[in-house]
Formats: sequence, C-alpha cells, structure tokens
Amino acid sequence: MVSRRRVDPSRVTAVPSRAVQRSTRGALVLVSLTLGTAVNARADDLPSTAPLPSCLDKTIKDELGRELEPRGVQKKNFLKDGKLEVLARGGLYGGDLTSSSWIAGGALALYVTEDLGFQASVEATPISLDLDDPLAEFFGDDRFESGIGVLALGTVLWSPIHAKMKIGGDILHADLMVQAGGGRLVHDSVQGVTFVGGVALEMFTSKWVTFRIETRDVMAVQEAVAETRFTNNIVTTAGLAVWIPTGL
Repeated sequence: MVSRRRVDPSRVTAVPSRAVQRSTRGALVLVSLTLGTAVNARADDLPSTAPLPSCLDKTIKDELGRELEPRGVQKKNFLKDGKLEVLARGGLYGGDLTSSSWIAGGALALYVTEDLGFQASVEATPISLDLDDPLAEFFGDDRFESGIGVLALGTVLWSPIHAKMKIGGDILHADLMVQAGGGRLVHDSVQGVTFVGGVALEMFTSKWVTFRIETRDVMAVQEAVAETRFTNNIVTTAGLAVWIPTGL
C-alpha cells in the first residue's frame, strides 16, 4: 500500500517561477531607466555653467554695446566748497502792512564747506501804502511817506538735501537750502532790526552758472497809519549766479 502523507497548507512556501523573476527584473530596470531619464531632463533645464564660445560671447557684447548706453552715478557739475557765488535776483515783495511791489538786488556768498555758506545781500523795493491816497484826500495831507526801502541782510546758508531731477535725457543736480539771518530794512516806517528766514532751490545748470529760486520771510516792526506791529513780508525771487574759485 502506498502511504499518503497529508501536507499542512500553513507550512507551504510559495516559490516564484522563473518567469515571475524575469518580469520583476524587467520592471526594476524600467523604473531605473525612467528615473535616470527624469534626472537627466531636469539637469538639462538648469543653466549650463560651461563658458560660452569666445566668438558668441564677443557677438553678444557687440550687440549689447550698440543697444545699451552705460549708466552710472552722475557727478555734480562742480563742488561749492571754497567758491564765491555772485548772485543777481529779482521778484515780488509781498508787504504785510504795506503794499506789494517789486524787489531787485544781488548777493555775495562764500561757502566754507560743501553744505555751509555765509551770504551778504542788498536789495531795493518800493515801500508804499495804496490806502494812503484816499486818506490824503480826506485829511488833506499825506499820512504815509512812500519811498524806496533798502533791504541789507547777512544770512547763513545750509544745504542738507541734494537732489537730482531728470529733464529730457539729462540729469539736473540741485541743492535744497535753508537760510536765516538778520539786518535792516532801511525805511522810515521800519523800526529796529529786521530778521529773515526762508528756503531756496539752487539748480546746477553748468560748471560756472546756477539758477536759484527762493522764498523768504522778512520780519520787521513797521508803522503805518497809526498802526505799529510785527510784520511778515513774503519775498519770492529768482536769479542767476556765477561761481568764482577762491583757492581756499
């Protein structure tokens, strides 16, 4: 009799066939090739670190040189340090207690540094009162003596801000200045010392000439038609200046 042994299914181990093993190896090879292709494609997307051929590099430089203009920091036309500024200016004198009129004169400034200067100026303006004519007709005599007032001042100029403005294709340099000082407004209606404070914009138009616009508050005690008070007279002027080296 042939004995038949019973096999326990739990102890049976499945052994893959050769076909299955070959299929598995093929899948692994396919995955490896796919990953390698993806890595190579990603590497191709990155910019090359290899230098360009010299002929191509020169061609690109020539093309860019024809199309582009070099840009850099535009220097000021000149430095103010140690230079003398001769200024001629004129504009409008807005009287607080008196009538508004023209004003004209000049100034001389010496800059001891690029930002600090000292200025002396003399200007003339008519000092009049438009209301005096009706009063003179009513009372029979002039109540206010009109005349030319002379404004003589000494001021300190300080330019803490330097600006650049683009006009057309050029760069225009400018200094924003503040000024303060004192002196006298010589006229019979003015009493005591005159004080002044204001701002100015100096534009560098060339190596020797600048254009200045400024607004000042001329403060003085004035008397007109039996009224005496502290006045704020606004002066707005524009002028041209010539710069002279001093060798300091």
